[in-house]
Amino acid sequence: MLCLALLISQGAFAESPVKTIRGKDGAMMALIPGGAFDMGTDDETIKEISPLHRVYVSDFYMDIHPVTNMQFARFLNDRKPSEGPEGERGTWVVLRSDLDIEGREQWWPTEIAFEYGKYVAYKGYSDHPVMTVSWTAADNYCKWAGKRLPTEAEWEKAARGGLKGKTFPWGDEIPTNEIVHGRLWLSNTTPAPLMSAKSGRPNGYGLYNMAGSVWEWCFDWFSPDYYDRSVRKNPRGPESGRFKSLRGGAWFNNAPGLRVALRNHLDYTALDETTGFRCASDVPRNALSSQKEKI
Repeated sequence: MLCLALLISQGAFAESPVKTIRGKDGAMMALIPGGAFDMGTDDETIKEISPLHRVYVSDFYMDIHPVTNMQFARFLNDRKPSEGPEGERGTWVVLRSDLDIEGREQWWPTEIAFEYGKYVAYKGYSDHPVMTVSWTAADNYCKWAGKRLPTEAEWEKAARGGLKGKTFPWGDEIPTNEIVHGRLWLSNTTPAPLMSAKSGRPNGYGLYNMAGSVWEWCFDWFSPDYYDRSVRKNPRGPESGRFKSLRGGAWFNNAPGLRVALRNHLDYTALDETTGFRCASDVPRNALSSQKEKI
C-alpha cells in the first residue's frame, strides 16, 4: 500500500511531442496534434469533396509556412541538379533566368536565377513562397530536408487549425486583403503577386498561408471519388494515378477557391505558376519530452 501511495503522489511520466521543432532545412515546424476530425463537406453537389467523413490522423509536424525561394535555392545549390535543355533542374522549377532561353520566354517563373554556376533568390523576394515547382521537385526537397509531403488528410487537419465545420482556416468570414487571393499577374516580366510566406495571420496551429498564395502539393494521388472508399485512419490516397493532389487555393483564386475542404489536382510533372508546397514530418524521437501525467 505504501508503494502504491508513493506512485500516486509522484505521478507517472509520459512522453509527449514538443510544440515546435526546427527542420534540417532550418524551417520551423508546428505540432499538429493527432485526433479525429470531419474531412470534406456534406455538400453533395461537389462530388470531389464529399461525403463528409470522420478521419483519424496521428501526431505530425507541419512547416509553419510554405517553402521559400531562399530555402529552395539552398536546396538547389546543395543538390546541384544538371542544367541544360535535358537537365534535371528543368523538370523541377521555372527560374527567372530560364526566360533568357529560346522557347521559354513565355514561362512564368519563381524569383530565383541560375547565375555564374549558383542559384540565387532575388533580393526582396527571398522570403516569398517558391512557385512553379513540380510535385517531383517538392518531393525531392522534402526528402533532402529529412521530411516528406503531407497527405491530404494531414493537410486538411492542419489547415483547419482545430476549428470544426468552418469554411476557411480562420472561420467563416470572407477573406480580406491580408490573404493573398483574387489577384492578377499580367506579365511574367514582373514578379508574381505574392507576399512573404509568413504574411497574414496564423491559424489555430500557428500555420501561415494555409489559404491563398500558392496551391500546395500533397503526397496523395488524386481520385475524385476517393472519399467513398477512404480508410478512416491515416489515409494516404489511392495507390496509383496520373495526377497529384493540391490544397489551399492560390493568388488568383477568389474566396470560393480558398475553402479548406476544396481539392485540386495536376499532373505530377506540371510546372504551374500557381503551385508551391510545404513539408510535413512524423514525430522524431528527439521531439518527445517527458511530462508528468496525473493519475
